[in-house]
Amino acid sequence: MDPVRRVNTTMPESLLRRVDLYSELNLEDRATAIRQLVAEGLRIKLQDAVLDRYRKRSMTLRQAAEMLGVTYLEMDEIVRENGIPLMDDPNIARGGSAKKRRRPHAAQKRLGLRRAL
Repeated sequence: MDPVRRVNTTMPESLLRRVDLYSELNLEDRATAIRQLVAEGLRIKLQDAVLDRYRKRSMTLRQAAEMLGVTYLEMDEIVRENGIPLMDDPNIARGGSAKKRRRPHAAQKRLGLRRAL
């Protein structure tokens, strides 16, 4: 399990009321609700950012999988579910493949993920 660190934040009262409603509906305390909401929001936003980079051909499927912490096959499924053609799809082969990176992305460094081989 990852070490836990205390983080303080401020938010508008209206947002806090919505967090409290979420925690009440899910029978959770406020701190647990906030952790769940942050984790889910981060998962969605990070996936959107990674898919955007993959769509622009600035990373490979394997690199995208590593950044999201999923397997290659799971990433393949995510890409297909989002209607993004695979890079080796003959319909898009005219433009070449993703750029090779010698160094990990800054996000990979922050998350402690290793570089794709």
